[in-house]
Amino acid sequence: MLGGFSLLTWSVILFKGGEIIFNKLRNHAFLTNFKDNAEYGYEPHPADSGKAQIARVHQAGMKTLAHAKVQLAIRADKHEAWHNLLERAMRQQILKEKARMESGLGWLASIGSTAPFIGLFGTVWGIMYALEDISTKGSASLEVVAGPIGEALIATAIGIAVAVPAVIAYNFFLRQNRRNVAILDHFASDFLHTTIQDHLIAQTVDEHGHAHSE
Repeated sequence: MLGGFSLLTWSVILFKGGEIIFNKLRNHAFLTNFKDNAEYGYEPHPADSGKAQIARVHQAGMKTLAHAKVQLAIRADKHEAWHNLLERAMRQQILKEKARMESGLGWLASIGSTAPFIGLFGTVWGIMYALEDISTKGSASLEVVAGPIGEALIATAIGIAVAVPAVIAYNFFLRQNRRNVAILDHFASDFLHTTIQDHLIAQTVDEHGHAHSE
């Protein structure tokens, strides 16, 4: 059982480690292209649009913004509500990205908390059999006791060896996920701020244009 837990732990570590590396590279590439275009209307290449986390957050914002523009053209009383819809759509996408990043971490937490106790149970079980062997031999000398007891204690050592990488990896991935979520939150806030600012500028220009025409 502990061998299976160890295999599962390292499989999750390798998978999540690769996922974090690819997310960082894709997000960095998207942000670089995004800043080079310097426009929040930037559309990523179709082949890359669904890969980067920030690209998916950007797509959620752009879809909501496009729908809001249609509604604003139909009903002028929706001026105060569209930015709330935009913020909600991007927050929901960030929550989806967070759920993806946290998938699999439950295995690490469970293994890290249970493996030492499984190892301890194996040690107790081994000591029971060791004591039975000692009783059948009718001797409690060090030569008779050391071997079976030492073998039983190996189970505890294995349990700790399985739990330590799982706990370390779990805490590491949690820190990395918090950083990624902070980057996504920062991007969403900038996107929302810029779109609201552009909308207010356009609205001011329209009002001045109507005033001059009158």
